Amino acid sequence: MSDRAGGSATRWGPLFGARASAWAETWEGPAGWGMPVYQHVIDRTGIGPGSRVLDCGCGAGRFARLVADRGASVTGIDASKEFIAIAAERVPEGHFRVADMDALPWPNDSFDFVTGFSAFQFSDDKVGALREAGRVSVGSVAVIIPARVAESGITSVFKPVFPLFDQDARSSMKESGMFALSEPGRLDEVLAAAGLTIRDDDEVDCPIVFEDVATAERAFLAAGPTQLAIGSAGERTVAETVRSALEPFADRRGRVLLPATYRAVLAYG
Repeated sequence: MSDRAGGSATRWGPLFGARASAWAETWEGPAGWGMPVYQHVIDRTGIGPGSRVLDCGCGAGRFARLVADRGASVTGIDASKEFIAIAAERVPEGHFRVADMDALPWPNDSFDFVTGFSAFQFSDDKVGALREAGRVSVGSVAVIIPARVAESGITSVFKPVFPLFDQDARSSMKESGMFALSEPGRLDEVLAAAGLTIRDDDEVDCPIVFEDVATAERAFLAAGPTQLAIGSAGERTVAETVRSALEPFADRRGRVLLPATYRAVLAYG
């Protein structure tokens, strides 16, 4: 395992790693984010016994655990060494390392499938990162990004937080951040520049459920971008803002239900 990473990884790695345990327990816990899009990608690609899968931005390893349980050989990279440690513990049969999506440390055609769940938009060089994904993949590159951003519960929660970021952070996140590939036509443009052709393009409803407001607040405070707001405005201010934004999404039982839709693209070189 190498702990070398460059480019956007040197910026986002420490931010996402700051509260990696909280992220793993909430966003990637037993009832965490992602199962509908994970299952969609598995069904569309046919990932199964013997498949060689590289998950870019593997986080705490929830998707890696899922495909390993299906008999696939799984490799994961992430900018956060803390995430990599958790993923390696969760999926001991997998192969995990700190690395940058912009420069993958494998030869051509090393994997059958490459995936990136809400990951490629954090790269400073999105064309380069997707070109690298296509280079190491014999089959498809799965790119999953937020869609219908205006209707997203995540957007609603972060909207009042955005003024708490300093100007430099707000500007940089437009180029490298959660929604940096969500503008209509942007992903298509970047994939074409990377030499990848879309062959499967769907929208997948992926509602996010937290057991209560406190858990949801803990999850949002663990997100990498939120660390920038905390550094600028302080944790108490950010926490109060997040909590207030979450409360309208709580049901009668206290659960927080956030609507979310993701665009799931399979592209080939």
